Amino acid sequence: MVRKTFSYSISLLCLLWLLMPVSGGAQNYGTSRRDSRPVATKKEKKPAEVEYPLYNGVSVGIDLWGIGSGLLGGDFLSSEVVACVDLKHRFFPTIELGYGKTDSWSDEGIHYESGAPYFRVGLDYNALYKKKHGQMLLVGLRYGYSHFQYDVASLEVTDPIYGGSLSNPHLTDDIWGGSVPYNHPGMKGALHWLEFGVGIRANVWKGLQMGWGLRFRFNLSASTGKYGDPWYVPGFGKYGDNTLGVQYTILYKLPF
Repeated sequence: MVRKTFSYSISLLCLLWLLMPVSGGAQNYGTSRRDSRPVATKKEKKPAEVEYPLYNGVSVGIDLWGIGSGLLGGDFLSSEVVACVDLKHRFFPTIELGYGKTDSWSDEGIHYESGAPYFRVGLDYNALYKKKHGQMLLVGLRYGYSHFQYDVASLEVTDPIYGGSLSNPHLTDDIWGGSVPYNHPGMKGALHWLEFGVGIRANVWKGLQMGWGLRFRFNLSASTGKYGDPWYVPGFGKYGDNTLGVQYTILYKLPF
């Protein structure tokens, strides 16, 4: 009996000795399989070069493009003031108040005159808010509105021989022929529009900033006079479904 027990013990030990390398190898194999798998790591966000406070000042300025265009012979003259609040140098709630006018003759001899205030309100986003240099790459949206009056009249032609006024030969009746008189002052119109803008702004000296941008304007809704559509809308530009505007602005950051 003792010999059988001893034989069984020896056999059991041998069996355990044979199994240990296998289990150990399997364990190592499983470990190597787990270790060979790629370890997912979270992509670290690049920290900002500077942290701006929530309130970072107010800037006020004026658009020079509309003034320069009118003084250099353009059909439209406009002037507007701009005010914006700097929130963490990232968001810029903005309001723009202006006045636009035109007094122009078309090639067909039509005189068009209009002048009225307008306003825009919206928000700009600075894509370079993490940068320490403080320069700005801005994208933004605006809502604009203008309520205006406009005068449309045909040009009177003076007879060079006999004197007196003649009807405008460019305005003819398509059915009955002959010249058609056209004189409608004081027509009223209103326009709501949406703007998408892109631009840059740079610090020039201390609190002085300058910038330029493009404005893509989309007509949302309009009301026009009974006898004809407006040719020019203050703050929007030429009347139509959409138009493109340019701004060149100089601003000053207030010291509070």
